[in-house]
Amino acid sequence: MNKYLVLLCVVLSTFFWGSNFNVAALIVNHVSPMMAAAERFVIASITILAILFLRERNNWVVLKKNYLAFILLGLCGITGFNLAFFIGLQTTTPINGALIMATSPITTALLFTLFERQKISQVQCIGMLISLFGVLLVISKGSIGNLLNMQFNQGDMIILLGNIAWAAYTVGCRKYSIGATPLQITSFTMLFGTLGIVMFAYYTEGTFSSLYNISAFNHGALIYMGIAGSVLAYLFWNVGIKNLGAANTAVFFNLVPVFTMILAMLNNILPTSLQISGAVLVIAGVICATQSYKLFFRPKPLNNFAK
Repeated sequence: MNKYLVLLCVVLSTFFWGSNFNVAALIVNHVSPMMAAAERFVIASITILAILFLRERNNWVVLKKNYLAFILLGLCGITGFNLAFFIGLQTTTPINGALIMATSPITTALLFTLFERQKISQVQCIGMLISLFGVLLVISKGSIGNLLNMQFNQGDMIILLGNIAWAAYTVGCRKYSIGATPLQITSFTMLFGTLGIVMFAYYTEGTFSSLYNISAFNHGALIYMGIAGSVLAYLFWNVGIKNLGAANTAVFFNLVPVFTMILAMLNNILPTSLQISGAVLVIAGVICATQSYKLFFRPKPLNNFAK
């Protein structure tokens, strides 16, 4: 696959995830987060399964060969990741959650070295640290004292588990999916992950009747989150994992809050100079870690670029 197109796919996946925060802010007062997550991923699963059976062949053969991996990856990267943040944020602050999530590329890199037995290059480490520093700059508002005074609790540990679950999904999709395309991986992991979310939503809410009471606009917002913020985001992410590798792809995750901030500007929520500086550092770290700058100066085969 063309290397420029691969990079575009991964950037778009972070854009769609970043937009989810802005869209969710519009519906959060009208439907519970668990019900919203259930509808969002049901829409996503129906959509991507329809695409799968129209475009791919040997789907049942791939499912039979990988069903255990797909179940575990779906429960990690979709059920576990989303539920951990929903539950964790009930007992901790968004700042703590953002701080923990900022370590996602590093967590992924550590799992990558553990399971793939490949070392992360010095350039990748530097890029990850630059991006992490950019996120910390925004979270701490430029004061190290704000970080030192933060208190962590049970909710933080739950979010940390969600972070690990996401890292496991990112690494596992490439390592444990045998002969599967990104579309097949995304479709089947999303199917099993959605089943987990729906069961948990029913367990906590007892009924789905609240979904009938929300407006057509909010259903439209959930359709966007299901198709763009789930189907396309996860699919493009898996395209990146297959072509760039887990460690390189993970670095792009720090672009999510950058896109959230940019889209917030459309609602006249202007970023501070500190937020802009942090965003610049995040982008610079991503370019450094993935060595994307080489694409414009010395193009090279994708297999070498991914290492």
